[in-house]
Amino acid sequence: MIMVHSAALSPARIKWALLLFIGITAVTLRLLALNSIPPGLYRDEAYNGLDALAVLDGEHPLFFEANNGREPLYIYLTAVSIRIVGNTATAVRLPAAFAGALTTLFVYKLAAAWFGQRTGLFAAWLWAVTLWPVHLSRIGLRPILFVPLFAATLWLGTLAYRKQTGRYAAWRWVLAGVVYGLAFYTYLPIRFTPILFAIFSIYFVVMDRSRLRRLRGLGYFLLTTAVITAPLIFTLTQTGGLLGRSSQVSILNPAINDGDLFGTLWRQIWATAGMFFWHGDDILRHNPAGRPVFDLLLLIPFIWGLGYTLKRWRRMAAILLLLWTAVMLGPTILAEDAPHFLRAVGALPAILFFPAIGLSEWWRVSGRWGHALILSILALSLLWGGKEYVEYGRSPDTAYLFEQAASDMAAQINADEGDVFVARRFWDNWTSIRYLNNRPVAMLTAESVAEMGSRAAVYFWPYEAYDFIREGIPAQSELSVMTGSLARGDLEPEAYPLYGRFSWQPASITEAMADFGDFSLMDVRILSQTEADLRIETAWKGRGEATAFIHVLHGGTLIGQSDMPIGSGYLSSEWLRPSLTIRDQHQITLSQPYNPASDQLLIGLYNPATGERLGELTIDN
Repeated sequence: MIMVHSAALSPARIKWALLLFIGITAVTLRLLALNSIPPGLYRDEAYNGLDALAVLDGEHPLFFEANNGREPLYIYLTAVSIRIVGNTATAVRLPAAFAGALTTLFVYKLAAAWFGQRTGLFAAWLWAVTLWPVHLSRIGLRPILFVPLFAATLWLGTLAYRKQTGRYAAWRWVLAGVVYGLAFYTYLPIRFTPILFAIFSIYFVVMDRSRLRRLRGLGYFLLTTAVITAPLIFTLTQTGGLLGRSSQVSILNPAINDGDLFGTLWRQIWATAGMFFWHGDDILRHNPAGRPVFDLLLLIPFIWGLGYTLKRWRRMAAILLLLWTAVMLGPTILAEDAPHFLRAVGALPAILFFPAIGLSEWWRVSGRWGHALILSILALSLLWGGKEYVEYGRSPDTAYLFEQAASDMAAQINADEGDVFVARRFWDNWTSIRYLNNRPVAMLTAESVAEMGSRAAVYFWPYEAYDFIREGIPAQSELSVMTGSLARGDLEPEAYPLYGRFSWQPASITEAMADFGDFSLMDVRILSQTEADLRIETAWKGRGEATAFIHVLHGGTLIGQSDMPIGSGYLSSEWLRPSLTIRDQHQITLSQPYNPASDQLLIGLYNPATGERLGELTIDN
């Protein structure tokens, strides 16, 4: 018989094993495919990356004024990340991922200190897997950094309040002040926390003045906080960043409330309340559009825990939790676009404490089958949220709003050989292109054509004149024409190609595959294929105007086709000359998978004005 020592299954060991499992889950959900979900790199993330690069170059401000002004701590952490992994999307997002994962520990510590170990474990799990904090941990923005510092402040303050004696009594208050002071270097809503502490102090004094003697070390906390925040406050007063963007988005602004402040305030409160029950943040970069904070599985535990806390509001932990939630929802209530999941981040993780309390109470009063049901709810909620988030990450709309097309362009630039010329509007308006760029580039101008060599790539804005580029293309070149990825801004109804790309090199093909009058087919290549798509490159030489077509045939039946002017529609007849080989890429959607062993490609030309076929060639593989 195998004997198991009782210590192996002690409650302490079980607790730490569960906490380790929760921590591993939190880390996994925040690091897995971090560079690609969400796809691209939004310009606000890229601004942090650019400022971090400036820090690495020797600039060390306490407040970054670009992009509406930003507190510095996240940017300095990003600089460390870039130093380690380079200027990538992952580097910008890693500080958020690690901050989000680390918060799991502070959520556990704080919830356990206020409501018991079991509630702490439930709260830590909810932080680890709930979609809102997971997503905030996967985008390279500073709000997520506020949460662990403020949660740690409250936990350390709780320890300092409860442990008044001993060698380290004063140092607990000092440490809480250091952490709280650092939180002011993270995100604007931290400035609401003094309101929270002021209201709680009034309650504290009114309910029992005898407890004031336990605050003898509070002066250490206040003094330390003042010392830590003084440099930032001084900088903000000098730069005008004390109010920052808040004055632009506040509902106190007549341009936002339309002269109806109280009506606007009521609508904001109602919308913010709705984020828990029926409709969350509509901004797709913050949240799968409209998704509430909790799914239906966790909504009842949330309501249960909220009711439990309200019923016990006289208890110090309960009233502080209620005040924390109410006050820190203020930044989204008092600004436009409520509910706004970035501005409401100060209410995390307090919001997650309510379902944790509800689940903990259910666990306490239920038996084995009740415990199994609770665990099933948590597992199903994780799977539900995970499925939603994967679908969100794969959505074309998500890619548009995280500006994936700009990231694609930067990746293409980094892969280019020879000289690279970029239209200035890309450099000025898409910060991710500048941040992700790893090579020297020149600005594209009418004068820069004189600098173009025998190998070059040119990125141009397709919606303005670019004919001057052809003067820089040497004779006897192969010109590849590429249409960039689709893009769409917040207020734009339709997606459009973000850029056009010309690249050229000395001609390498001299023998034609087929002659079609004024044009010759020089080359055909299958670049990639999936079950649903086929990407084919063709090379043409000739003069005049013509449209190329490719038909994909299975047993004589058409399963996919592409019709495109030579030069992908970017080249007028003046561009075409017998010495220039034009390479185009055709993206073909298939009704069934392409089989090279049995299917055929029919490639030819026709006159775009008359529709007359100029010739065709069948390619059997």
